Amino acid sequence: MSDQRRYVERAGVMLELLGLPRMVGRTLGGLLTAPAQGASAAELAELLQASRASLSTALRQLTLMGLIEQLPKAGGREQRYRVKPGCWATLTEQGNRKLETFRDLATEGLAALPPGADPSALREMESFYAVWLELFPQILDEWRRAQAEKLRGEGGGT
Repeated sequence: MSDQRRYVERAGVMLELLGLPRMVGRTLGGLLTAPAQGASAAELAELLQASRASLSTALRQLTLMGLIEQLPKAGGREQRYRVKPGCWATLTEQGNRKLETFRDLATEGLAALPPGADPSALREMESFYAVWLELFPQILDEWRRAQAEKLRGEGGGT
């Protein structure tokens, strides 16, 4: 088995542990190791040894998650896919909004505590997510600055 195939299988297992279908992880692994011009569904199906139907479902899910994009067709060529530039920050921002739900749940829980109940778990939960939600925008800004500097240093544009 090639290193690429091992990586693809590992990506499938890792994303499955996060609650996604294994095929979604395998497909992402295939696209993360694809050439600069991306990969067609046929190329991915061959790499993954997968049916076009299961691949189509995985491509659709990755597109909806904002992780991949379709490249414009070039003169009758088959549709190609690639990992969407900037997708990691976008994905993390989406996850961060979900974390607001946990902070809000803790705040509501503290307000709903009956007399004599132990508030320690809810206080810890509220405090943890409050700090995370305060620090994350700073981390994201720092990452974006570093990316912009890197692009300037490489003579790149966007």
